[in-house]
Amino acid sequence: MCDLDTEVQSDESGSDTEYMEDGDSGADQEGDNDGVSDDIKQENDITKPSTETPAATAYIPPHLRNLDPNAVLKRKIRGYVNRVSTSNIKQILTDVELVYQDHPRGEINRAILEAVSQSLLINTIMPARLCAEHVLLVACMTANIGPEFVSPLLEDLAERLTKEMSERHGKLLNNIVSIICYLYALKVVSCNLIFDIIRTLLKSFTEPDLEVLLYIFKSVGLDIRKDDPQALKDIVQIVNETGAKIKDKSSRFTWFMETLTAVKNNNVNKIPNYDKSDITEIQKAYKAAVKQAPNNLQVTLADLLDAKTKGRWWVVGAAWTGLEDQGERKVKQVEFDSKLLALAKKNHMNTEVRRNVFCVLMSSEDYEHCFEKMMKLNVKDKQEREIIYVTVLCALKCKTFNPYYTNVIKKFCEHSKNYQITMQFSIWDRLKDLKSLNATKTRNFILLLSSLISSKTISLSVLKIVNFAEIGSEEVDFFKDLFRKILNVSEVVITEIFGRLQPLPLDNLKNGIKVFLKHFLKPELGAEEKKNLKIALKCF
Repeated sequence: MCDLDTEVQSDESGSDTEYMEDGDSGADQEGDNDGVSDDIKQENDITKPSTETPAATAYIPPHLRNLDPNAVLKRKIRGYVNRVSTSNIKQILTDVELVYQDHPRGEINRAILEAVSQSLLINTIMPARLCAEHVLLVACMTANIGPEFVSPLLEDLAERLTKEMSERHGKLLNNIVSIICYLYALKVVSCNLIFDIIRTLLKSFTEPDLEVLLYIFKSVGLDIRKDDPQALKDIVQIVNETGAKIKDKSSRFTWFMETLTAVKNNNVNKIPNYDKSDITEIQKAYKAAVKQAPNNLQVTLADLLDAKTKGRWWVVGAAWTGLEDQGERKVKQVEFDSKLLALAKKNHMNTEVRRNVFCVLMSSEDYEHCFEKMMKLNVKDKQEREIIYVTVLCALKCKTFNPYYTNVIKKFCEHSKNYQITMQFSIWDRLKDLKSLNATKTRNFILLLSSLISSKTISLSVLKIVNFAEIGSEEVDFFKDLFRKILNVSEVVITEIFGRLQPLPLDNLKNGIKVFLKHFLKPELGAEEKKNLKIALKCF
C-alpha cells in the first residue's frame, strides 16, 4: 500500500498547519499512516453535517404501485372508443388528435387497436351497428395516419382467422369476417382479401362455413361482383363443383345457393333479407369525416400471414424480402398470336408492357373481359399509365369511332383514381396540340371526350387549361362539336355535368364557357338544343 503524504495547507500568514489527530506526533503518523487516514475519514463522515435534503415523493397506494405506465392513456382511449358513433365521429377524431400531442404515436395506435379488438373479437355474435361504428373509427384513423395504423389489426385478424378454421371458438370467426367486410365497404382493403377468405372457407365448406359465406355475399356480394366479376365467376364454378358432390343438401345450403345466384345475376330483389343500411350509414359518415380517402390496400391473405417473415410491402419504409420474385410479378409473360404481335409492332408498341396491353385490347371479347385480362397482367406503379396511353391511341386511330375503347377507359377510371388522373393528363396533351390531329383523330377525340364527360367519368373542369378568349378558328370548330355532343343528353344529366363546376374556384373557365356557348354555339342551335343550352347556362 502506498504511504499517504502529510497534507499541508498554507494559510494567509504563511504558516503551515498539519492536519492530524490531536495528541499524535509526526513520527506516530509515519508509523501508522493508514490507520490515521481511516479514522479521519470515519470521523468526518460522522461529524460532518448533511446539507442535502431527500426529495419528497408522492404517496402511491399499494394497488397502484405495479400498474401499467400507459394505463391512464389506455383508459382515456377506451373511453373514446366506447363513445364512438356515426353522429360524433368528427368530435372523437378531434379529441384523439389532441391526445397525439401529449403521447407517442405508437402507444396511442396500439391503445386504439387494443380497445377495438377487445370490444369486437369475442366469442359471441357482435351487434352489426356496434361493429360498424368501431370499424368506422379504424378507417378514419387509417385515412389520417396511413396503412401503418391498420396493418397490425389486419395481421392479427388474418392469424385469428386461420386458427379459427382449424378450431372454432363460438362466433369469433363470424366477428372476424364481419370486421373485414366493413373495412372493405369503407375501401380500406380491396376485394382480393375478401375473395381469399371465400376460397379458404370453400376448402372445408361445412355448415358453420356456409353461415359465414352467406353473410359475406349478403353484405358485400354485389360490391365484390362489381370490383372483380371474373373472380366471382371462378367462385361460382368452385361452389357448383363442390355442391355436386354433396348428397344431402341442407336448407342453409339451398339458401346460400339462392343468394349466390342472385349476386351473380346482380339481382338485389332475390337476395334474402337484404339490408345494407348499416354500411350505407357508415359510408356517409366516413365521407363526411375524411377529407380525402386513400386508395385501398391491395393486400392478400397470404401477404398478411407472411408479414412477419417477408415484411410489409404496403407500409412505406417497412422492410420487405419479397424482392427476389418481383421480376416475375412486374409483367406476366403472356403468349399472343403472331398476327397480333405484328400489328402491335406496326403501331409502334415498342415495349413489352405496351405490346401486352395492345394485344389484350385487340383480343378481348368486351370491355369487362378486357379489364379482367389487364388485371392479370400484374402491371404495377408507373406502368399502369401505359394502359390509358395505348387505349387512347387505339381509340383515336380507328377509322370509325369504337365505343369499346371508351368503355375500357371508363372501367379503369372507376377502378382507381390513378387512371382518372392519367386520362386527364392525356386529354391535356391533346388539347394543347389540337392542330397536330388529323380529321379522323379530331372526330374520334371529340366523341371520346364528350362520352367521358357525359358519363361523369371526367369532369368538365378538364377544360381549365383552355383559354377561350384566345382560341383560333380550328379550336372554335372543335369546341362547337364537343359542346353540341355534351348537350345532346337529358336535362338531368346536363344539370349534373355543368353543376359540378359551380362550387369550384374556376371563374376563368366558367366565364369562358359561358361566353363561348352564347356567342359561338347558340346561333347554330335548333329550338330543342337551345332549350338544353339554357339549362346549362343556369348552372353557372
